[in-house]
Amino acid sequence: MARIARKNLDGKYFHIMVQGTVKENIFHGDDTKGYYLSRMQNTAEKKPVVILGFCMMNNHAHLLLSAENISVIAQYMKLVNTGYAKHYNSVNQRSGSVFRDRFKSEVIQDEKYLLSCLAYIHNNPAKAGIVKKSEDYRFSSYTNYLTKRGIVDFDEAKKYYDITPSNIKAIMKERSHSDWLKHDDNVEEDEEKVLDELVIKYGLSKAKLEEDDEKLVAAARELKVRCGLSIRKVANILAVNRERLRKLMSIPPSL
Repeated sequence: MARIARKNLDGKYFHIMVQGTVKENIFHGDDTKGYYLSRMQNTAEKKPVVILGFCMMNNHAHLLLSAENISVIAQYMKLVNTGYAKHYNSVNQRSGSVFRDRFKSEVIQDEKYLLSCLAYIHNNPAKAGIVKKSEDYRFSSYTNYLTKRGIVDFDEAKKYYDITPSNIKAIMKERSHSDWLKHDDNVEEDEEKVLDELVIKYGLSKAKLEEDDEKLVAAARELKVRCGLSIRKVANILAVNRERLRKLMSIPPSL
């Protein structure tokens, strides 16, 4: 049985998720994952944020952070993501948004859910079928806890749970089925809400959709991916010709 702490968290712990725009693989290689982690570590030295957990996947990342309040987290994430976006766009000779939103967040006030969140984050690669054992994945804080090296603040972590490798493994095993529904990467969003966002984001209008193929495709891809829609349905929502849209979306997006 894993040993857990008996302290309250006072609403200072947060589960954060960042994701590539239109679920693009913005962390597709070792270098990109490593660069984002270095941004996290360097920025934590400038802002009072503590890193307790992370997992870098190809198109998104989960973070477990501690700070005085969500405003501090917001300042921290802005610095991390802005710096990464500039680097990513430069390396890939592209422009525009890199992240789907600034970030998603959920406050954690109970030690039970703190451990469940940590397990959920660490078990992401195994659930996705990338590795058989979660501890074999290089770009998660699981390896930090097992080796006592990395960007995790171990002094802070041990205030709330036993950080010995054997206990961390026990926690991960006991909570291997932990779920974090609000951060389920496959949850389909409400199409009306997404469309409202896209109208603001892309300045959509009938004339814009008829004249600007790039904006049309960008908006259509977001609707399709975020809401799980067919091209027929997307064309109906945007009031554009289905065959025209189908042809445009069959062309790979340029970097």
